[in-house]
Amino acid sequence: MLNEILTLDIYRFFMIFSRLSAALMLFPAFGGRLVSTRIRLLFALALSLLLLPVVGTQFPPLPRHVGGLILLIGSEALIGLYLGVVTQVLMSSLNIAGTFIGFQIGLTNAFSFDAVAEQQSSTLTALLANIALLAILATDMHHLMLRALADSYATFIPGQALPLDDFSETLGHLMSASFGFGIQAAAPILAFGLIFNVGLGLLSRLAPQIQVFFVGLPLQVIAGLWMLMVALPLIVMSFLRWYEAGLMPFVR
Repeated sequence: MLNEILTLDIYRFFMIFSRLSAALMLFPAFGGRLVSTRIRLLFALALSLLLLPVVGTQFPPLPRHVGGLILLIGSEALIGLYLGVVTQVLMSSLNIAGTFIGFQIGLTNAFSFDAVAEQQSSTLTALLANIALLAILATDMHHLMLRALADSYATFIPGQALPLDDFSETLGHLMSASFGFGIQAAAPILAFGLIFNVGLGLLSRLAPQIQVFFVGLPLQVIAGLWMLMVALPLIVMSFLRWYEAGLMPFVR
C-alpha cells in the first residue's frame, strides 16, 4: 500500500513538473539564458512540490502502458509550451514597436544584446524589452504569470484531449493584436518621423544646395530620442496593462 502511494505521488509530481518546466523555460525573467540552469531547475521542482497537494488530485490514474504515460507527459509539456509562447507573443509587441521606432529615429543598424529574445537586436528594441522586463518584476507581474500557470489546471484538465484548434486560433488572434499594439506604442514616434521627413522634403525643394541628409540625420536622432524619452513612461504603462490583459484569460 505504501509503495503504491509513493509511486502515485512521484507520478503526479513529475506530471506537474512537465507542465511547469516547459512553461518556465519560455517565461520572461524565469527562462532567460542569464539565469542559472540549476536555479531554474530547483525553482521548477520547488514549485511543482508546492502545487502537488493542490492540483495533484486532478490527474488520472497512472497509465498501465508506457505509451499512455508518454502521451500524457507530452500533452502536459505542450500545455506548458503554449503558455510560454503566449507570454513571448505578448513581449514581441515591444520588438515591433522598437523596430518601427528605430526606423524613424535612424538607429536600426545599432545592435545590442536583448535579454528577453536572447539574441542581438536593435538598440531600441533591446532597450524597450529590458525596461519592460524590469517593469514586470517591479510591479510583481511575474506573480501573475505563476498564478496563470497554476490556474491553467482548471482550464486544461490533465488527461483530457487538448484543444489544438483553440490553441492555434488564440495564438493567431494574439499575434495580430500584438502587432497592432506595437504600432500603437510606436505611434508618437511614427508621427514625429512623418512630420520630420515631410519637413526635410520641403527643405530640399526650397533650398536644393543644402545637404539635407547631413543636416537632418543628427537632428533626427536627437529629436527622436527626446520624443522617445517623453513617450517612454506611457509606453511602459500601456505595455503593463496589455500584458496583464493577455494573461487574465488564464487566471481563475
